[in-house]
Amino acid sequence: MRTFLAAPPVSAFAMVMGLSGLSLSWTKFAHASNLGYAQNFAQAFGLLAATVFIVLMLGLLRKLIQSPEKVMEEWNHPVKSSFFGAISVGICLLAAVAFPYSEQVAQVVWVIGATFHLFAMLAVLNAWVHRENLQAAHACPVWFIPAVGNVVVPLAGVKLGFIEVSWMFFSVGLIFWVVLLSLVMYRLMFVQPPLPDRLKPTIAIFLAPPTVAFSSWVALTKLTPDQVLDPFGHILMGIAFFFTFFLITQFTRFAKLPFFMSWWAFSFPSAAMTVATFNYALFVPAAIYIAYVSLCFTTVLILGLFVRTLMAIHMKDPHWVD
Repeated sequence: MRTFLAAPPVSAFAMVMGLSGLSLSWTKFAHASNLGYAQNFAQAFGLLAATVFIVLMLGLLRKLIQSPEKVMEEWNHPVKSSFFGAISVGICLLAAVAFPYSEQVAQVVWVIGATFHLFAMLAVLNAWVHRENLQAAHACPVWFIPAVGNVVVPLAGVKLGFIEVSWMFFSVGLIFWVVLLSLVMYRLMFVQPPLPDRLKPTIAIFLAPPTVAFSSWVALTKLTPDQVLDPFGHILMGIAFFFTFFLITQFTRFAKLPFFMSWWAFSFPSAAMTVATFNYALFVPAAIYIAYVSLCFTTVLILGLFVRTLMAIHMKDPHWVD
C-alpha cells in the first residue's frame, strides 16, 4: 500500500471523481426525500473524496520530486496523459460537494479547479495537435476526461456566480464532445487492434458527457420545477438513457474482465446519471423511481470499487493499475 500511495498513477484520480459524484448523488437524494441521514451520507462520501484527493495529490507531488521521469512518461503517453484532466475535474467536483457547507471554501476550490482545468485542457489539446506519434489506435473514451470535463465546471460555477465563465467551459465541452465522440467511435469500429481489455471499462465514460451536460444545462438556464423542460434538455437526457441501455447490453462482456484501475471509469458516469435523473425528475416526476434505482446501483458500485481497490493495493499486484 505504501508503494501505491507514495507514487500513485495519475489514473487514480478517477477515484476522486467517482466518490465526489457519489456525494452529490446523496445530496440530491436528501433534497428529494427530506431524510436527514441522507445528507450525513453525502457529507461522509464528500469527506472520503477529499481525503483520497489529498492523499493522491501528496503522492503525486512526491513522485514528481523524486521521480519526475515517471510523471513525464505518463504525460507523454497518448492515453495516460488524459487522466491529468481528472485532477482538475475532481477539484471542480469537490467544490460542488463543499458548496452546501461553505460557500467561501467552495469558491476557492472552484477557482483553483477551473483555472487548473483550463491550463490542463490547453496543454492536452496542444499535445494532441503537435504530438508526432499520435495514431488513430490511441483514441479511447479516456480522451473525454480533459475535453468534455469542461461541462463539469458549471455545476458549482453557476451557484458561485461565475455565469459567463461557466458558459464558456460548457460550450467548449459540448463541441469537443461531438468531435471526440466521432473520433472514438471511428477508432472502436474501424481501427485494429481492438481496445485492450484493461481499457474496455472506459467505454462507460460515454455516459458521462450527456448526463453532466444535462445537470449543467439546468443550472445555466435556471430552469425550475414549475417550468417546462426545454427541447435541448430532453435531447441530452434521451442520449443519456440510450447510452445507459448500451452499457447494460455490454454487461456480459465486462463481467469476463479482471479488475483494473480502469473499472473506476464506471463510477463517475454512474453517479452523474443519478444526479441527472434526480434533476430530470423535477420536470418528469415518474423519473424519480429511476433515480432511486440509480442511486442504489451507484452506491453499491462505488463502495465495491473502493473495497476492491484497497484489496488490490494490499496484495501489491502491479498489473491492475498499469
